Amino acid sequence: MTSPVSPSVDREVLVVAVVCLAVALVVLALAVLAGRWWLRVAEARRARLVASARPWLVRLVAGDGTDPVVVERLVNVDARTWRAVEPVAVAMLGKVRGEARTAVIGLLERRGSVERAMRGAHRRSAVVRARSAHLLGAVGGPGATAQLMRLLDDRDPEVRAVAVRALGRLADPTAAVALVHGLHRTPPLPQHLVMSALRQIGPEAVPPLLDAAGQADDLVRAQVAEALGLIGAVASAPVLVAMLRTDRSTEVRLRAARALGRIGAPLSVEGVIAATSAREPLPLRVTATEALGALGARCAVPVLADLVDDPAHWVAHTAAAALAAIRPDGVAALARLANRSGPAAPHAREALVAASAGNPLAAVPP
Repeated sequence: MTSPVSPSVDREVLVVAVVCLAVALVVLALAVLAGRWWLRVAEARRARLVASARPWLVRLVAGDGTDPVVVERLVNVDARTWRAVEPVAVAMLGKVRGEARTAVIGLLERRGSVERAMRGAHRRSAVVRARSAHLLGAVGGPGATAQLMRLLDDRDPEVRAVAVRALGRLADPTAAVALVHGLHRTPPLPQHLVMSALRQIGPEAVPPLLDAAGQADDLVRAQVAEALGLIGAVASAPVLVAMLRTDRSTEVRLRAARALGRIGAPLSVEGVIAATSAREPLPLRVTATEALGALGARCAVPVLADLVDDPAHWVAHTAAAALAAIRPDGVAALARLANRSGPAAPHAREALVAASAGNPLAAVPP
């Protein structure tokens, strides 16, 4: 039979454990303090290096880009100074235009920053790949779009996000379809970033997006319709009307209706009115009704007035809000409905109160 461990041994073990824990905490605290001190020192050193070159950068963007003294002074700074100055030069690209921008890009090229970024897009470090994508999006040039499109499939989510933003800054229409398809990869690209990038590309993105509108994938077509509405190109209205009328996917038709409301093309009114029919799915009817208000077409007022009496609550609610947006005919129709009895009157009165307060009645889809 083994004898129990004496209390003195237990106390010794406890004391040793407490001392070890105290030492570990002290070492951790010292490491944190040393790390913060080192960061402050490094930041101060970087600030001094930037301050030494900033006057020359200011002269470069102020119109002295052709002065060989200014250019050579910046080209010949030592490597440590350039590492501190390069992010400042890249940031300036978003604030300058014309000859000043050309001068900064020329400086970056002569310092080899662009070439390093092209190589850095293939590096193992995600931080280096993201930094390279940011620089390529700021500078552009041959091969930049292709490199950034490749990074849309990067394994790191932050690198993918930086690549999407960079493609938006470049505004190269050849990237439009790749951005749309990136919404359906695994994992998908962030939708808000993709749509923002497509909006930055603008009307030049419409032709490749129209080509993608014939894709077999329902989600691709839905995202194309969404993007066309955000870009706001009137030329895409006929395609969106066709999608609204004949597409097999309710989601595609819904987004086409929303896009037509954003674009505001008069030729789309008839197709949007047809989508409010009682035979259509409820979410599509609500979206199409809201789109009629955004279109502001007076010919839609009788249709919307009938919809305020619709048995579906959200259709009636949205129709009243849409009428309030069509002045003066829609507001007059609401006033007539508000003075009648029946289920339409409460919706009409609510919409009139919201309109008189300057706040359009929100249409929340089911």
